Amino acid sequence: MLIPYGTDAPVYYWPLATVGLIVANVVAFVGVMNGTLPVIDDWLLWYGDGLHPVQWLLSMFMHGGIVHLVGNMVFLWVFGLVVEGKLGWWKFLACYLAIGVTQSMFEQIVMLNYQGDVAGSLGASAAIFGVMGMAVVWAPLNDIHCLWALRLYLAGSVDVPIIGFAALYAGMETLFLLLPGDSGSSWLHLSGMAIGIPMALILLQAKLVDCEGWDLLHYIRGEHGSDQKKPRQTEHAAAIEARQQHRDEQQLHEAQKQFAFYLQNGNAVAALLLYEKMREVGGGLSLAYSEFLTLINALHTAKRWKDSAPLMAECIERFPDRADPIRVKLAQICVVELERPGKALELLTDVDSSKLPEKHAVLAQRVAAKARQMQNEGVVEFDDDTW
Repeated sequence: MLIPYGTDAPVYYWPLATVGLIVANVVAFVGVMNGTLPVIDDWLLWYGDGLHPVQWLLSMFMHGGIVHLVGNMVFLWVFGLVVEGKLGWWKFLACYLAIGVTQSMFEQIVMLNYQGDVAGSLGASAAIFGVMGMAVVWAPLNDIHCLWALRLYLAGSVDVPIIGFAALYAGMETLFLLLPGDSGSSWLHLSGMAIGIPMALILLQAKLVDCEGWDLLHYIRGEHGSDQKKPRQTEHAAAIEARQQHRDEQQLHEAQKQFAFYLQNGNAVAALLLYEKMREVGGGLSLAYSEFLTLINALHTAKRWKDSAPLMAECIERFPDRADPIRVKLAQICVVELERPGKALELLTDVDSSKLPEKHAVLAQRVAAKARQMQNEGVVEFDDDTW
């Protein structure tokens, strides 16, 4: 059993309609189950009882049980991400409803003279299979992330190309259709896909969707790239990236002011934590040389030598022309506090003693002598260039 839960297909639009449809289906199901919404005939697409356009729409939003509902919503989420991610919310919603309504209309027409035991059908399956068909046309090589399970103790995850995933389910539905005793749902699923695929081709040919050459037609013609699988960024992705960059800039601006406040009030620990936290946001805070020195000196006052060492190393890298006094001080910390004589000697190798003030030059000599003494005494250090 394969349960899809995500995709690596590029999402250029937020899945607003997909989420909205999932909420609408859940609300309708729960509302009918607890009596909040009335149980009306139009929730079912009736067979052999004429044509009822309202049923073509409403039957898409009702399900026969919790398993039916959850299964459909999982598939809607994954393939909605792919298709709405290329279309935007209102075009996707229009396509989704068009597939579902069209399939229901044909289904009711075909079953006009039906006199069997099955009252009718309900559920979003046909529309979802149609969306799956659209995803096959527009992103056949992108992966669907799936959970698989054979038994409770034998399970895992696997990535399956969309074209392979859809072929698997289409094949299963075809097999079920040919087997005796089929409930009839298989041909509903396949008919939904049969509507979705040509709809996707029409939109592709009309250039209403940009697949950047990674669609099914290019795949069939062998014109897709062989060295990569995912489309490059488009202007939509660039717009999303620009919005994220703007948010990062605002966050960094506020963090910079908070950092300055912590320094002014002598709260070195809070300033350091904020600085570390912001590293992953837009490249992190950009500290001036004076800010580095203020923070480093505050950490030394608090005797937080291990915390100050990586910050001093970063300051040396950022401001190499003014780094020699910091190299000497960091070398002293390596000898006195961190027991890293080799690292101390490495730091001092890059120091230009002729440009140091006398007191720093004397300190550098003492630190170097102490470091060599520690090495002679057998002090062992594991120098992996980290702090």
